[in-house]
Amino acid sequence: MSLKKALANALVRPAVAMDRLLRGQRFRRAPEDCRSVLVLEYMLPLGCCVHLTPLYEAIRASRPDCVITVATRGLGLALLRHYPAIDHLIETPDPLRELGAAARVLRRELRRRGVAPECVLTGVADQRTRIGLLAFVAGRGWRAGFTQAPALYRVALEPDRHLSHIANNLRIATLLGCDGQHREPTVFFSPADLTNADSMAHEANPDGRPLLAVVTQTSGGQRTGWHRERFARVIRHAAEVLGMAVVYLGTKSDGAPIDEIRLAAGGVGLSLAGRTSVTELAALVAICDYVVSLDTGTMHIARAVGVPMVVLAPSWQRPTEWMPLGLQWIRILRGQDRETAPEAYRLDEIEAEDAIAALESLVAEYPPSRRAREMRIERSVSTVDHWQLR
Repeated sequence: MSLKKALANALVRPAVAMDRLLRGQRFRRAPEDCRSVLVLEYMLPLGCCVHLTPLYEAIRASRPDCVITVATRGLGLALLRHYPAIDHLIETPDPLRELGAAARVLRRELRRRGVAPECVLTGVADQRTRIGLLAFVAGRGWRAGFTQAPALYRVALEPDRHLSHIANNLRIATLLGCDGQHREPTVFFSPADLTNADSMAHEANPDGRPLLAVVTQTSGGQRTGWHRERFARVIRHAAEVLGMAVVYLGTKSDGAPIDEIRLAAGGVGLSLAGRTSVTELAALVAICDYVVSLDTGTMHIARAVGVPMVVLAPSWQRPTEWMPLGLQWIRILRGQDRETAPEAYRLDEIEAEDAIAALESLVAEYPPSRRAREMRIERSVSTVDHWQLR
């Protein structure tokens, strides 16, 4: 056990002993008897949020009558707004900054909705002591999952570095007696999101050509960018040789660097940077025929909706952790494994010709299809709106 976990345990152990004494039998209730679960989701990189969705689906599939509640904020709230597999979506302050306020809001909302969680769960990305403390005060049930304070939990899991984030999260489902076999992540959008996305797609592609979405920027952190001229060559090839319309996706802050790449590609395509919500982004990606993306949040959205995609992946990150491995409709390009990114590293191992060849292979195997787009939309459109139910 790390020093950090040991210190956290020493601080919380007296409270845990009192908690078990007062809660008695309910704390010891068998996991397979739980009919109401609360999931805390507060680490909000988009990939973390997307990779927790298989847990909800696994619980729902094995326990159709189980009440699934998710407490989250910000991006997590937006991503799950139309998610049909959960029953309650609760917004709280960030427990990493305002633990007391988050606890008060969560307990109040649980009471207001008449929800009494019999267990509280935390995914592999949410192993923070403050999130564990929020789980401690959130309900009268037991706690399980990943945490920096194992003494707070009935079952504390250690991340398995040989497994993906998805596989680690699905280990939580097995604690409840649910099927923990692999499930692909899912995202959902509303009919209104689809209407807005369709309007943007028509703006970018009035002639109805095959539509390629390009994601040229990441959300920060370690370097995962690619050379501007290589992006430009791929984009020009897509437009001039493959006859595609091109749309650029990103946040508002990505607008300027996206425009630089678009101009380097001869002005090909339309930038929609900053014009979509998370769920509109999912709808727009579902409408597209192909995606070329860096390893970033939109890539995880594209995986979840099932669009054929070329992923430009960093060689310094273990592919097992985040990459959509083993999916025939996704081509992953990356160099040989390395421990760290060199100075000024820009995915140097990936040539423009590599991405062009991967895109052409997708076109040959998965030609543009109206029916394929319709199937993606049918699978992901939802009339559930948790924001209206708050």
